[in-house]
Amino acid sequence: MKNLFPIIPLIVISAFAHWANAEITTLSVFPERVELRSARSRMQLVVTGIDQEGNAVDLTREATYRPHDSAVQVASHGIVTTNADGHFSLEVSSGGKSVTLEVISENQTALDPIRFRSETAAVLTKQGCNAGSCHGSPRGKGGFSLSLFAFDPELDKKNLVRSGFNRRTNIYEPEQSLILRKPLLQVPHVGGKKLRPTDVAYETLYHWILEGARDDPDGTPECIGIEVYPDAEQILRAPAVQQQLLVLAHFDDGTSRDVTRLATYDSSSSDVVDADPEGLVHGQERGQGAITVRYLQYLESVYFTVQRKVDGFVWKDIPEYNYVDQTVNNRLKLLQYEAGETCSDSVFIRRVFLDLTGLLPTHAETLQFLSDRSPEKRSNLIDQLLASDSFAYYQGLLMADLMRVNPEVLTEGRAHLFADWIAESIAANRPFDEMTRSLLTASGDTKEVAPANYFAAITETRETAEATAQIFMGSRIQCARCHNHPFENWTQDDYYSIGTVFHGIQTEGTSVKLASNRMMANPRTGQSMKPWGMKPEKLDQFASDQLVDARDDFAHWLTSSDNDYFSKVEVNRVWAHLFGRGIVNPVDDFRSSNPPSNVELLEALSQDFVTHQYDRKHIFRVICNSQTYQRTSQTTSQNERDEELFSHQQVRLLTAEQLMDAIGYLTGQLTSVETINQVIRQLRNKASVIKQEIHHNQPDWEAEQQDSLAKTAFFQGSWWHVGPYGKDHGHKLNHADEALIKAQPPEDNLMVNITDQPGGLSWEWKRDWQLGTPVDFGKSGLQVRYVYTRIYANQPLRVLMQCSADDGMKVWHDNRVVFENPQLETPEKNQTTEVSLHKGWNRFLIKVTNKGGAYRFRFNLEYLDEGNGLNFTPIDVAGYAAEILRTPPEQRTLQQGKLLRSYYIEQDGRLPKIQKQISNSGRMDFATQRPYPIRSGFLKAFGQPQRASPCVCERESEPTLEQALQLLNGQTVYERVMDSVEVFENLKNTPLVDQLYYTAFSRNASSEERQVIEKYLTDTENRNDAIQDVVWAIINSQEFMFQH
Repeated sequence: MKNLFPIIPLIVISAFAHWANAEITTLSVFPERVELRSARSRMQLVVTGIDQEGNAVDLTREATYRPHDSAVQVASHGIVTTNADGHFSLEVSSGGKSVTLEVISENQTALDPIRFRSETAAVLTKQGCNAGSCHGSPRGKGGFSLSLFAFDPELDKKNLVRSGFNRRTNIYEPEQSLILRKPLLQVPHVGGKKLRPTDVAYETLYHWILEGARDDPDGTPECIGIEVYPDAEQILRAPAVQQQLLVLAHFDDGTSRDVTRLATYDSSSSDVVDADPEGLVHGQERGQGAITVRYLQYLESVYFTVQRKVDGFVWKDIPEYNYVDQTVNNRLKLLQYEAGETCSDSVFIRRVFLDLTGLLPTHAETLQFLSDRSPEKRSNLIDQLLASDSFAYYQGLLMADLMRVNPEVLTEGRAHLFADWIAESIAANRPFDEMTRSLLTASGDTKEVAPANYFAAITETRETAEATAQIFMGSRIQCARCHNHPFENWTQDDYYSIGTVFHGIQTEGTSVKLASNRMMANPRTGQSMKPWGMKPEKLDQFASDQLVDARDDFAHWLTSSDNDYFSKVEVNRVWAHLFGRGIVNPVDDFRSSNPPSNVELLEALSQDFVTHQYDRKHIFRVICNSQTYQRTSQTTSQNERDEELFSHQQVRLLTAEQLMDAIGYLTGQLTSVETINQVIRQLRNKASVIKQEIHHNQPDWEAEQQDSLAKTAFFQGSWWHVGPYGKDHGHKLNHADEALIKAQPPEDNLMVNITDQPGGLSWEWKRDWQLGTPVDFGKSGLQVRYVYTRIYANQPLRVLMQCSADDGMKVWHDNRVVFENPQLETPEKNQTTEVSLHKGWNRFLIKVTNKGGAYRFRFNLEYLDEGNGLNFTPIDVAGYAAEILRTPPEQRTLQQGKLLRSYYIEQDGRLPKIQKQISNSGRMDFATQRPYPIRSGFLKAFGQPQRASPCVCERESEPTLEQALQLLNGQTVYERVMDSVEVFENLKNTPLVDQLYYTAFSRNASSEERQVIEKYLTDTENRNDAIQDVVWAIINSQEFMFQH
């Protein structure tokens, strides 16, 4: 075994000749002590020199290695091995500096067999055998399947040894094993030549087969993580553009092992930096990139910057307004890109209006800004826009895209409610961590509890887990549903642990609630996964029958300042919105193998966000006030190749909503949104006064209602419904005669506890049901439903119970059957029976059956006047409100208080009327200001998302042929251009050109542009046609369609 990996004796090579005579101020070697605990152990050294300017360079291949004992051997590239036990020393020197290391060697004569799980599996990954494009695909290749990147070693061992008629591994003649012969091309191999006899993979596989192709014995240490050195960002300054990596695997017995040559190396940008199979990194072109190191399921990335001098580059001093400019410029100086000049006022006002409100500035707003001579006018405008309703509604629209606020899914006004909650939270500048916690822990009726619609919009547990991770953690964990994530450290266990957090959430009708403590099981192992982020002291409760909402601990873990992914993801979204690309790009793909373009900038923004209590407006303000944001989009020869360092602004196509509203403004078809917002503010002020009056008057109203309730004979309480039973839930019904006879789960407890879940179904509150009102369940097959209500009698009395149904009906009054009929002859005709009510609450459980087809019922109680002086006219108060009114105020729950207030507001009627006026104020005419988007061919063509996914890729921004056709002759543009004549026909040529240019471009027309347009308007026989032509031409200009 000692000759398995041949060691080259001491050789000194000068890999960097230019460093041979350079003055080194510091020399360091990692690791500082070498420990070799087995016969095949080896250790890759990393030697680093620091020059007088503080720059680091890798000297691993230039250094001289002098062992003080012949038992120690060092290869030319810094790999240390030994052939005897003992304590030795090794001197490493370069540039006149030297360092002496201690070398500890043990077990050199003991057997050291190949480990299947930590070596064989690793080389299969290194050679690409178990990649998704090869045998690691779900169905394998050529009848041979491996788990993706060795995430299931038991499966791999079985398929290596047992499949292929035992020809894949031949322990008697290892060299005849197909696992070796195919990649060597000794027999046909579709994947081509993947192996050479000198490769570490060949040697490892060969000796593993030779040793019997065994699995690891019990007790073999398992890898628990890897460490890569160097781990900090490395700057490779030409011509010294190499860096040796060391990869250490840490095991659960406390030992570590050098796995540098067993690891796999991938580059995020191979034209900038790549790595060879031995972990030697090579810098290529000027730029940035990451080398991702994979060993088994563990991944770590090291960021590299390759610096090469650019002829003629001289850094020009430009204004730096805050830390954004400082961190951006530091990176530009390092990579020698020129920073762009500050844009003009015209460009700035158009840019900042579109970015913050989605709208163009009006003609008047532009003129006012351009004429302002104050040096603070830009920062003042930013503050003004951040405080505007337009900012809240536009940013709410974008956030609602991620939350899937879709009126086709969230019906009955719930989409409007949810979108308004988002916009109102933004307007109030609610801390983003607090907003997120409210969202992720919401429960209740989604018609009342706006954030609960997050779960109503995404009802499947896996989708909820995936969407939450993508929106708030920037992680696409979908891959981990079936296997460990191939490009990140998310495991399959992690995926189902996050899924468990949401697995007990149940959506029934419009209600979202915690129904159980169900755990999700990893389908591969069958192991039930504990909820992610749950505190240890709660786990026992969660495992019991006591309901524990796992979302609480998860939401606090997610939004904790210790979890910087949360803050980084959100500031990166804000940055991407303002620059057209994120510091991490795409914005929802945070992983070590997709590095930030400026690590320091992302860290600074994240820390600032946390320090300011997750204030999103603060981050917008900081970025918009930076010179970086205010740079021109025009490039120079010194920055035209920059696409990620923000040396200049990106030219961006307006979003679908921005473009539609821009056309509306330009053609005069939209009123100024500020005018509309003024009306809305007046209405809200009026509503505020009414709310105070309601607050003041409600106690008197309650007293009046309670007095009426006390004088009436009886009144109804809340209504509840559960079902259907007979097919998927409860006891199966085989024929129609069983419907009324066979008892279903709700009959197990005739006392009825609405918090129970009979047969796995929850009782659903029916807010609008009333005594005597027919209820239609719609057409169905053979099934049963149950209804529960309470009736309060102020004294003992008799009532006439009226029942009708299609088909059967059974009624219990306080556990006693008072009516039963399997087939009511005529649904419209009541069948009656007298019932005696006792004083207090009377419970009625109603069973409604259906044999097929129409399915409905009606239940009513009619007071039999006994001359006792009680009012026999039913009181006009909703059942649930009467039930709350009957409860003393000090005993009401918070939810009951909210429901009663909401009911009183409805009865008062003034606030709903104002809300309707706000809805009809004109804001809904704006595509950027609506709570949810209108659907049109124009918006779809320009990339409006369907809100079916949390992925930013749903919003398309690339120009297409369909977009060109929409602008040239589409119905939307045609109608608005035609209608513009009515707005502009009375304007003289000069003010008309001013109006169009200041509205479209936020600038005055040049003398040449003005001359051409005014001449066209004058010379054309039909001036109205000429106006339409000019408007159409402006809409189709690149300056109008793009943001600069």
